[in-house]
Amino acid sequence: MNDSIVTRERLNGMPVVFVPLLIVHIGAVLTKLSVFFVVPRLDSVERVRSFIRRFRPVERTSDALLWITGAGLIAFTSWRMLLQPWMLASIALYIVVFLAVRFALTKELEQIAASKKLYARDELKKLRTNNWCVGILAVVLLGIIAYLMMTKP
Repeated sequence: MNDSIVTRERLNGMPVVFVPLLIVHIGAVLTKLSVFFVVPRLDSVERVRSFIRRFRPVERTSDALLWITGAGLIAFTSWRMLLQPWMLASIALYIVVFLAVRFALTKELEQIAASKKLYARDELKKLRTNNWCVGILAVVLLGIIAYLMMTKP
């Protein structure tokens, strides 16, 4: 009987709440990175404006969820994880990914939305190029983060 209580509270040494928190955290990351799949479809200034209006609340919610679930993951495992070099490197790489998205894509989207042009073809071409570059960078860095999280070197 005592073993079943322990099993319900902890799953292989981790709190039961860890897995749902991790799922929400990864969902928030994927939501934030969904911009990579939308940018190639934007073909006019009006579509960029519409996308920004719809995506901004989603992005803010995703940001809040990332902070809350990240803090929760640390709280339910151990704050000592923050002292491990692989965790610090992973957090730093996450920050690089999201800063790249913020400055290379979001700023470009905002400049296009503020444009007086109807189509802004040159700006949209530059945005798509930035999207590919940041997307490839994100895939590489998220792969490194996944490797660090799995192997914990």
